Amino acid sequence: MPEIEEFNFGDDSVAKAYDSILVPTLFEPWAKSLIKENLPWSGNYVLDLACGTGVVTKELAQNVIPNGKVIALDINKEMIELAKSKCSKWANHIKFILGSAEELNIPDNSMDRVLCQQGFQFFPNKKVVAKEIFRVLKPNGKAVLSTWCPVSECEIFGAICKTLEILNLNSVSQLMRVPFDFLPQKDLLESFKDIGFSNIKVSKQEQKMYLKGETVNALTFAYSTPIGPKLRTLSKERQEEFKRIFTDKVMQLSKKDGSVGLMVTNIIEVEK
Repeated sequence: MPEIEEFNFGDDSVAKAYDSILVPTLFEPWAKSLIKENLPWSGNYVLDLACGTGVVTKELAQNVIPNGKVIALDINKEMIELAKSKCSKWANHIKFILGSAEELNIPDNSMDRVLCQQGFQFFPNKKVVAKEIFRVLKPNGKAVLSTWCPVSECEIFGAICKTLEILNLNSVSQLMRVPFDFLPQKDLLESFKDIGFSNIKVSKQEQKMYLKGETVNALTFAYSTPIGPKLRTLSKERQEEFKRIFTDKVMQLSKKDGSVGLMVTNIIEVEK
């Protein structure tokens, strides 16, 4: 497995591409589902752990009003700054914290809920993070976390990885697999055992993946992932090869309803 540090969200161009392409296309539909499926939120104090550019934060802020609050935490300054700008309308209901999930600057027993959408798989010491979640939750508080399933199930990312491997760009393919392939459901579950949580439940959810526009948008999508900078360093000829092979694989995934395969995630729910 590649070093987690190599999967770099700290590059400002990565953060902006993530926010402008990946968030509306991929993360926003999942965020809306996560919020809707875990109602009610009104009056709750909620930690959005690994808030990124604020897609979950924004949805939560609109749901915790008038008396609740969202604590949005991320270790990446560029992501936090984008989140602040996107959530300015609800600033009175959000507190942003730049910090580590392994040492939360949050009082004990202060959060009604903790949400973490597609961040837990990046934490180097997952057991420590799980213990911190337990610490900050109020008695009877609940945490819900989502982590992607392997690229064999998250099909457009599987197409990216297969394309890279055909081109013998195996190290880049391994990097693309970091959010998907290295936290199986059993390990996710194990991270939360023997801490004190009750009612631990893991399930799988799937959604069809939609890209707005024609195949060129799939290429934009691929270049907007955190491996985008590595793709741009390839020679013009190698980039053309990538585009040709990847376009063909996306066409194979494309359905009459406009979808380009499935995205599948594990969801873990725990109570204190």
